[in-house]
Amino acid sequence: MKKLLIIQHELDGPPGTTLDWASQNNYAVELWSPYLGEPAPTRLDYDGAVICGGSMDTFEEEKFPWLRAEKKLIRDLIDNNVKIFGLCLGSQLIADIMGGKVHIHDPGWEIGFVPVETTDGETIQAFHWHHCTFDLPPGAELFATNSFCKNQGYKIGKNIVATQFHPETTEDWIRECADEVGTSHKGIVQNRTEMLASLPLQKPLKEWYFRQLDKLFNS
Repeated sequence: MKKLLIIQHELDGPPGTTLDWASQNNYAVELWSPYLGEPAPTRLDYDGAVICGGSMDTFEEEKFPWLRAEKKLIRDLIDNNVKIFGLCLGSQLIADIMGGKVHIHDPGWEIGFVPVETTDGETIQAFHWHHCTFDLPPGAELFATNSFCKNQGYKIGKNIVATQFHPETTEDWIRECADEVGTSHKGIVQNRTEMLASLPLQKPLKEWYFRQLDKLFNS
């Protein structure tokens, strides 16, 4: 059975539908939660890795010292040609490791369902929850963007795919996010009513995500 490493940064940033895809495709999942003080995996013979989102930022190593160990592991995975899919914070961590700067997104938060356009001409109704963005690292190819936050998705070679948005989101997680939206979130932000009304968009987003996982890990 193939092995998939999933890195989870906090309880409120779950793997979501990644677990469903792994089950459907007969991947044995190893979950690493560095925020709980778990030691980093010592082997690198994974068939793939998925890096989840989180509320911490890549530049908060003093506050979250385990980020140093995670960055080292991600670097080792990349150097060992392990295929990786980065989600939100995961995309920022990869960008940081590969030489791209991560910083606060000056126009503000992007929260809820906001469309992004792919270089193939596809419109994705993507789910977002972020206030940081990244500069593309050297060698990265941008494949998804919108007018509010330019760098929404990128690829590096054949082994790395990363999205600033959350294609792994579940309906339950969307409901939880709807309850957490507050007046302090300024930018493009769906309110609770708008987010709950957008719940039907979760299914096609999941289907898009599964197609990307298939291309990356199964091709």
